[in-house]
Amino acid sequence: MMPQLRIWIDSIGRIKRRKFFLKLIVTTVLITVLPSLVSNIFAYYRVSDIVEEETGNNKLQYLNQTINTLEILLNRIKENSNLLALNRSFISFENFPNGAYYESLQGAIPKEDLPALYAYLEAKKNTFLTMNSFKLSDQFVDSVYFYDSSKNLVITSDNDRSNRQFRREDFYDQGWYEAVQNMQMNPVFLDTRVAKQYPQGEKELLSVIYKSKKANNAIIVNLDASMIYADIISKLNANDDMYVVSSSGNIVFRSQASGKDDFPRIGLSEALQHAGGAGSYSIELDGGKKLVSYSSSKLLDWTFVNVSDMGVYTQGTIDIKQTITYTAGALILFSLLLSYFSSRSLYKPISRLNALAKGREEDDIRPDRGKGNDHQDFRHRKRSVHVPDHTHKGANDELSVIGSFVSSTIDERNYYKERLEESLPFQLERFKQSLLQRHAMSLEEIEAKKDYLGLDISLHDLSVFLLSIDEELASNGEDMLAQDLCKIKIMDALRDSKVLGQDTAFFVVNVEKDKVALVFHFPGKGRQPLFHLAQQLLDEVNARLGAQCSLGVGSICKGIGELPLAYEEAAEALKYRILYGKGYVISMDDIRADNGQTFIYPSQLEEKLNNYIRTACLEEALSTFGAFVAEIEACKNKLHYNQILPIFIQLLTSIRHSFSSFGTDIEILFGDGTDPYRELLDLESLDHIVLWFQSLITRGIECIRQEIHARGNQHIAKIIEILENEYDKDISLSWVAERLNLNPAYISRLFKQSTGQPFIDYLKQVRVDNSKRLLAEGRLKINEIGRQVGFGSAHYFIKVFKEITGLTPGEYKKIYS
Repeated sequence: MMPQLRIWIDSIGRIKRRKFFLKLIVTTVLITVLPSLVSNIFAYYRVSDIVEEETGNNKLQYLNQTINTLEILLNRIKENSNLLALNRSFISFENFPNGAYYESLQGAIPKEDLPALYAYLEAKKNTFLTMNSFKLSDQFVDSVYFYDSSKNLVITSDNDRSNRQFRREDFYDQGWYEAVQNMQMNPVFLDTRVAKQYPQGEKELLSVIYKSKKANNAIIVNLDASMIYADIISKLNANDDMYVVSSSGNIVFRSQASGKDDFPRIGLSEALQHAGGAGSYSIELDGGKKLVSYSSSKLLDWTFVNVSDMGVYTQGTIDIKQTITYTAGALILFSLLLSYFSSRSLYKPISRLNALAKGREEDDIRPDRGKGNDHQDFRHRKRSVHVPDHTHKGANDELSVIGSFVSSTIDERNYYKERLEESLPFQLERFKQSLLQRHAMSLEEIEAKKDYLGLDISLHDLSVFLLSIDEELASNGEDMLAQDLCKIKIMDALRDSKVLGQDTAFFVVNVEKDKVALVFHFPGKGRQPLFHLAQQLLDEVNARLGAQCSLGVGSICKGIGELPLAYEEAAEALKYRILYGKGYVISMDDIRADNGQTFIYPSQLEEKLNNYIRTACLEEALSTFGAFVAEIEACKNKLHYNQILPIFIQLLTSIRHSFSSFGTDIEILFGDGTDPYRELLDLESLDHIVLWFQSLITRGIECIRQEIHARGNQHIAKIIEILENEYDKDISLSWVAERLNLNPAYISRLFKQSTGQPFIDYLKQVRVDNSKRLLAEGRLKINEIGRQVGFGSAHYFIKVFKEITGLTPGEYKKIYS
């Protein structure tokens, strides 16, 4: 044991004496450990921040989805309440003459009151039926109240499918009455409240109050708060604490896991002061880290708060921290051992290199004998290198000698490298490439270089073919190895081609990442034989590869100096694949001949296409787009390839305006962060462009159809409001359509779908209802009443009135006046 310890002590002493050796060990350890340790620590904190940030974003996303769902529900209730208030049954019941009188009748009913009483009871029955239908229209509706202030009456459609009526002061649920009296907005969303039920019991409700047109009358829609929470709000996360807070600071909803006393501790007082605010932050609560996410609803003026335990999400980062600690310790220990042995191995050759360098220097200063001129030239160059004086001992002198030796060796390597590069095959490849690029070499220089490198090609009557690898051969443009293999196969196919013939001088050169050029001697045969040769050669290459290439033809060059222009011409011709398609022989001569004509943009087809888009006619829109593309295909020989994309960009801009008129953002159709113009510019062929536009038109029209359906209810409400307020005017379907800037046929179809009545029948009913009120007052004559409610003649008024009521205006006046 003692000899082994002494060996280690002696080894450590030698290491201390060898400062270069010690520095080598320390440097190796630092280089090995420090970058990895720093990067792991940075990665740990970065991952922790990202986990918290992404968790907050996910929670906000769930909150916003919950808010959107709840707003859609309440907006739907709002719209349905509006339609309920405009319903014919409600209007008839509210405005029924002497309604309060008929409600007060008791005991024996006077015979003369019976007809009107029957009509009043019929109107009340229809109101009950309408309220029942409204209640069944949505699963969240618990009950519906209708408060008629003039009759001091509350009628209900309860959750047990029963209908009742009460005097307002006798009604079992009084929690909504104060809000009705103080309403400044319409509708009003109350905070959740505990409401009494009939005949006994309590239930938590969310009430929406909608005032009707008649003063102080209101429709109260009670939503089941527990069902809303279970089906919408609690879907966010059953493991998190959830709060919904009103603008007044009241807790509207909260999860079962959360307590009322917990809410002030999560630090939301500042966040709740910002209407419409949203965000996330972390706090320390109950000995752990909590993530608080909040978002506000502008419609409801409520703030939704989610409190989640970050310990669940940061467990992975804790594991990473432990892994980093263990890994760092193991890495340091391993690096120390590795550095010691590797440094000892590296240090041993230093003395040998020093001796070798000194011996090499002595050889350099001796006269060279029996060696060639080239070697003497190198020795002369090497002696010109400064060699430092080796009078001092130690590591620094050793490194200086080795440095001089390495410098001399590099000079020798560079000298032979220059000779080697001139003889290597890649120098020939570079020369062939330079012949196809614009250069300043003279004919004599080209001739000399050609002879030196052994390039067998004529200096006159040359032609250039440029073969392009189509997309399928390039492995989707990602696998560079597959692409290079394809180019090698093409070059081998060209070298072994039987089409060129054994007597034809040519060379093949790799010019671009997906192109191969063929330069060959083609004396005095004209353009037609050249095109025939190109087609034969392309067929042969495609057959050998079992795939598809395209070939661009350049001009015939009188001299080798014209090769760059011919090559550029062939490259330009290949760009027309977007028009002609892939797998063809393309020549600029044909393109120039075709471009002599003018292409006229099909603006009429564009306008027709946009009309079909705005009217959501999918089949007609796709058919018109097909005609638009057919115009381009018929004139593709008249177009430069750079003109194709601007045509479709102009069409895309026009279509985008059509979508925008319905509020449809084209970026939404592609997803967030996608630029449709950039996506269009990246398409490589006319076929891809056509498929791209067809997909865009289909998705856009589907969005427009949904928007048209959503707007339909709003249009009907506006039309009913016009009829109720302006029935005395000369109203027609065309007049209403022009006023609302809508199509008459669209209004007619939509009105009948929504109300169940044709437009003109509904207008007649409104006029007759208003004439009843005037007849009951008894102050005006029948013909005057007809004119006041909008009928053009007394005869027509009498006819319509009898068709609807079964009585003439005179008979009705005698009964109800």
